[in-house]
Amino acid sequence: MAKKAKKTAKAKAPRKDGRRAALYYMKPEYIVAVGTVAATNDQKAWQFVEQAVIKAFRDQNAWDHVERAIKAMKKKA
Repeated sequence: MAKKAKKTAKAKAPRKDGRRAALYYMKPEYIVAVGTVAATNDQKAWQFVEQAVIKAFRDQNAWDHVERAIKAMKKKA
């Protein structure tokens, strides 16, 4: 018996703020801690993680990578 082809997921409309989904793997204790700290600060987990990533770019003097990515994305548009 032939298998049915999987239905393709409907493409979601892009977010107005330009954010896109990303999947990264972390240890379970980090995931729990992110949720706890975010809730303590009245934030969503994604907001906490986004701020941590921005801080890491700046702390590691890697903000130029972000600027290059912005330029590259503007060229594609």
